[in-house]
Amino acid sequence: MNWISPLAALTGVLLGAGATALADRRRWRRESVTRLLELRTALYAEYLVAMEETGRDLLRVLRTVSAEERAGAAAASFAGFNLGGTLQRIHVLAPPDVVRAADAVFRGLRNARDYVTIADQHDTQRLSAMKDEAGALRDRFQEVVRGDVRGLLAGSASWSA
Repeated sequence: MNWISPLAALTGVLLGAGATALADRRRWRRESVTRLLELRTALYAEYLVAMEETGRDLLRVLRTVSAEERAGAAAASFAGFNLGGTLQRIHVLAPPDVVRAADAVFRGLRNARDYVTIADQHDTQRLSAMKDEAGALRDRFQEVVRGDVRGLLAGSASWSA
């Protein structure tokens, strides 16, 4: 009996199935990374917007609200843009360096909230220092976010090869 033809056919089927499985696995990984990239990018943008809006509203409270009402208004400003909720989602989805940078931003804005409740609105030197600190924390957050996004993109490119 001639076994070469059936053996060659079986080998071809196995190679075809293996190649298909490998291609499906690569496509699945690429799609997973794409979904993760989209999710993290939206989350990071949401956090940046919440951070900017919180800072802007705290400044508005300092400049326009009377000293007696400032504590409540500052607390409402801090809670009003879902900074804390977005931070919790970052804790779930982001790598540790992004989490640390986001935590630093949150603490910095919480310190700004506390400052607004007791500040003299004419103390421009202290206000300028708070703005500089918030800007540095924002810049650091953006830097680690860019690194995370670049890493995801680089990983995705290597899987598609």
